[in-house]
Amino acid sequence: MWMRIKILLIISMVFVCATIDAQTREWGVLNGLPTGEVRQIIALPNHQMLVNCEGIFCISNGTGFTIVPCDRRKTYQLEHYAESAGYGYKWQGDSLLWLRDFYRIYLFDMRTRAFRYDIEGRLHSLGSLLLSPQTVRDWQGGTWTGTSGNGIVYTPPQRQKAEIIRDDSLIGVARQCVELDVRLSDGRRLQRRGLNIIGYFLPGSNRFDTLNIRLPQLNGYRNIVGACVLDEPLVVLYSQNGACILDTKADTLSTFKPVEFIGEYSDKYNCMLRDKKGNLWVGTQNGLFRTDMDVTEHVTGPVNNCIRSLVMDAKGNIWAGTACGISRITPTVVNYGEDDGVPSVSMMERAACMTDDGRLVFVHRSSAATMFRPEWLSDDAKPQTPVLTLMRINGINEICTQNAGLTLPYNKNYLTFQFSTLDYAHPSHTCYRYRLRGLEKEWHIANEAVGLAEVDYKALPPSEYVFEAQAVSANGKWSVPLTIHVTIRPPFWLTWWAKTLYALLFIAIVAFSLTRYLKKKKMALVRENDNRVNRLFEMREEARHQFADNTNIDPKKIGVNTEEEVLVAKLLNAIEAHIADDDYGVEQLATDVGLSRTNLYGKLRNMLGISPADFIRNVRLKRAAQLLTDNPTLSINEVSVRVGFSTSRNFSTQFKKMFGVLPSEYRGTESHSTSTL
Repeated sequence: MWMRIKILLIISMVFVCATIDAQTREWGVLNGLPTGEVRQIIALPNHQMLVNCEGIFCISNGTGFTIVPCDRRKTYQLEHYAESAGYGYKWQGDSLLWLRDFYRIYLFDMRTRAFRYDIEGRLHSLGSLLLSPQTVRDWQGGTWTGTSGNGIVYTPPQRQKAEIIRDDSLIGVARQCVELDVRLSDGRRLQRRGLNIIGYFLPGSNRFDTLNIRLPQLNGYRNIVGACVLDEPLVVLYSQNGACILDTKADTLSTFKPVEFIGEYSDKYNCMLRDKKGNLWVGTQNGLFRTDMDVTEHVTGPVNNCIRSLVMDAKGNIWAGTACGISRITPTVVNYGEDDGVPSVSMMERAACMTDDGRLVFVHRSSAATMFRPEWLSDDAKPQTPVLTLMRINGINEICTQNAGLTLPYNKNYLTFQFSTLDYAHPSHTCYRYRLRGLEKEWHIANEAVGLAEVDYKALPPSEYVFEAQAVSANGKWSVPLTIHVTIRPPFWLTWWAKTLYALLFIAIVAFSLTRYLKKKKMALVRENDNRVNRLFEMREEARHQFADNTNIDPKKIGVNTEEEVLVAKLLNAIEAHIADDDYGVEQLATDVGLSRTNLYGKLRNMLGISPADFIRNVRLKRAAQLLTDNPTLSINEVSVRVGFSTSRNFSTQFKKMFGVLPSEYRGTESHSTSTL
């Protein structure tokens, strides 16, 4: 037994040694592996790699590894260890994976990337476990080799890389770009002498014509380092403390418009380049900028913000040498590193060029240079759709499959999405963008991502969202998006039925309040109406007393309103005009005041409670009482004739009914009362 183990170990060591070279990388505990002893490596259908480290499983996330939780108490315990059985796996359909170590059997669900524990019911279909090799190829052709103590040795697929050269001729050509020497169309050459002496060199006469005397503003610039032609005769001069535009025909200086925007980041200009589209690229000590002289944009993404050199390749793509390597800027930003043969060193300012055969050369600040053809580093393959490698809900890792929906309560609204294209060979080549539809419309670039992107969304309000993530490879094409549907349910007090209940409750409160208000209003109106009626009754009673008790009829005391006062005055005037006419009756009275007999009857009944005939008679008798008092010389018969009674007997009878005494007695009583007074 021990002999077989030794033979296997020797074969493994030989294989490892045969595969390790200068291009390999080692992934160990610092990269997320739980231990350095790797027993199994399995390539999953979604391009992730599952690794078994002494029974602790982890899964690749693009740059490292994440431990997959496994409850070992629920796994199947092996009763005996069979020497001939190794660490095996067997596919079951396209979703389940059998795993085995010395002591246990595991069932792994590749859709959810989580362990399942319904093993015993499936053991009848297990069969024999195949030998699981410790050397596995990934989807890109890279080789993963597990070791017994040093983690995983990764060998990327073979491809041509950039070269470190020390060819003095190529380095010399690139270094010539450092010098300020611009050839103008009229044969002159714009050159610098010293740090900031600018002038024209005339090759024919071998004479240098200095501009600093005519343009003393040039003396304010510290170390003018370069120039870039816009459209002749305009040339941009840039220095360590600013930039300006020189008109080489009129010999005048003007303001470089983007300087205000660029000055918010840096005033030290290192390099400039004009591309085929007419855009001007400006590399500074603290950022890269693109401008068309009207709009200036800060370009993010290069491996380092200190842009030291710019060069354009044969296809018109812009490349930048930085203080920490080389980046391709267009069509998308791609940072190149050790996996591409590009060292993470500082490049020399402006010392970069494209050779006649299309190679790009970037001189280091040392004596070496990096040389490559753009197609060596560019990948024209179709970009891969990102894989959701991890999702956290309120800081806790959760299982969520790609293109699956997720429904959460309102208090689980802190979401973290981790995604990657699982590009193990050159992870820095891929750039990611993402958005959460339902919250934002614009895409956001994950600038910090190197093979892996992680996005946090905090305190999301209840709603329906769709998280989308795309990857763009070196060819500038965006992939099919990764989509995760997320629904955050509102709390019960914000659900539709709760809102309906609130609406009904509000309507009930409004209806109750309105009903109570209307009831109070009605009661107030009833009380007011009762008061008015009572007051009207009192006024009517007072008017009737006034009419009954006084011989002098006052319309203001009989009528309770202006309309009644006017009517009473008309009635009195009409009767007074015909008071001696014993034939004057109700019909004529109604005609004189412009009313029908029925209306006249109703109004007098309402005011005084008497009929029109009674009203005429009472007016006659009250007038008679006045005559008896005021004219003692008139006889009773004369008084009766004057007030319209045909006989004195009828007059006396009606008079007594009204006043309780005969006319003669009334005169005596009134005369006595007057003499007493």
